[in-house]
Amino acid sequence: MAEEKLDFMQMLSVMRVIDDDDKVKAFKDCIQQQFEAVSRKVTEYKRDGSLTITMQFKCDKKNKNTVNVFAEVTKKIPKGSQCNAFYSDQRTGGLYYDDPNQLKIINVTKLQGKEAAGQNEQ
Repeated sequence: MAEEKLDFMQMLSVMRVIDDDDKVKAFKDCIQQQFEAVSRKVTEYKRDGSLTITMQFKCDKKNKNTVNVFAEVTKKIPKGSQCNAFYSDQRTGGLYYDDPNQLKIINVTKLQGKEAAGQNEQ
């Protein structure tokens, strides 16, 4: 077997790679874990993600017959975001739980309703 020419898949089956967490793992295990992480987040957030495999082939300077192969697996997963809506009053520059302009309209309506109710009682 040592004299047989390696094909790409044979080479990958024995390679070790570095993942996003800077851990060295078997290539197939790393790919599977990263694939699951990306697909889970893409499905959860309905946003795009990616899985990138980078391989570098470098000639060994000491031994001219040796090729060093480096592999790295990185992922880009979508992240969730949480919106917290507050209302701003441009006049005061303050933030409010509710729209201050709508609160004024509601308060005026309530006051008018109380006045109308008071008139009916008389």
